Amino acid sequence: MVQLVVDSGCDLPDEFLRKYNIPVLPHSVSVGKDFFGDQRNPAQMAHFYTRSLVDRSRLVNSGPAGESEIEAVLAKLIRQGKKDIVVQTINGDNSPTYANAVRVANRLSNDSVQIHTVDSHSLFSGQGLLALYTLSLIQKGLSGAQVKSRTEEFGRKIVGYAAIKDVYYLRERGRQKNEKSVSWLKAFMARSLNLHPIISMTYQGSAVADTVKTYDGCTHRLFQRAEEKIVAGELLMPAVVVSIAGPLSDLEKTPSFQSLVKTAAEHKVKIYRSIMSLSGGINLGPGIVALAMAAK
Repeated sequence: MVQLVVDSGCDLPDEFLRKYNIPVLPHSVSVGKDFFGDQRNPAQMAHFYTRSLVDRSRLVNSGPAGESEIEAVLAKLIRQGKKDIVVQTINGDNSPTYANAVRVANRLSNDSVQIHTVDSHSLFSGQGLLALYTLSLIQKGLSGAQVKSRTEEFGRKIVGYAAIKDVYYLRERGRQKNEKSVSWLKAFMARSLNLHPIISMTYQGSAVADTVKTYDGCTHRLFQRAEEKIVAGELLMPAVVVSIAGPLSDLEKTPSFQSLVKTAAEHKVKIYRSIMSLSGGINLGPGIVALAMAAK
């Protein structure tokens, strides 16, 4: 049986990861001078979001999973007898985690142990959807090499979306990372007109998929996109992953989410709800909602 490993950018419920024994490579998080690993621990994530540690007034940063942390996780699996391992990470263009995983895999792989690395080319909820697909292949009995090939192909069909709540926050985070896609003028105009973009993420990169007045209108359009694909029968996998940078109770109250849940149930599509990874909340902003699906 192939062993799946993900990093903490992968938005899936903690109980799901525990049920299927999926280890998590921790991204690093710093709040001021304090550092800790993000291991998708529900209590840790709830504490982080409820205390509003993600906002523009605080010095908060996220970093990749380091080689030593990755090696510790993989070496433990090998000691447990795992010989065919698939490591799936956050988009390699956004984080060095994938490159770190490749180096560790090369060191630990040998004639009896095969470690396959997969760049999800996605973020957060998109990673979560790819992990679900990966697990379905493992349960069918495919080898690690076959899983890697199939997941890389399927990943090209995944699109992730994020409804941006605070464009100023996104601009500031980008400025700290020397990304200038959101200018001061764009952020000012967006705030003045109460405009909120929906960012899309595919293996080809990110773009603005839509811009909507009011954040309620933005989340409505986000969920509407998924409903349209579900009703048209265009999903390649009967699952949609939705995550929020905050408590899950807030997601249930988000405008139009219950409409998506109802439509999904009518068409036998499963909605996976997850608290967004701390890396996601830090880089996209508090309270933002993300969604991922694979469609024709």
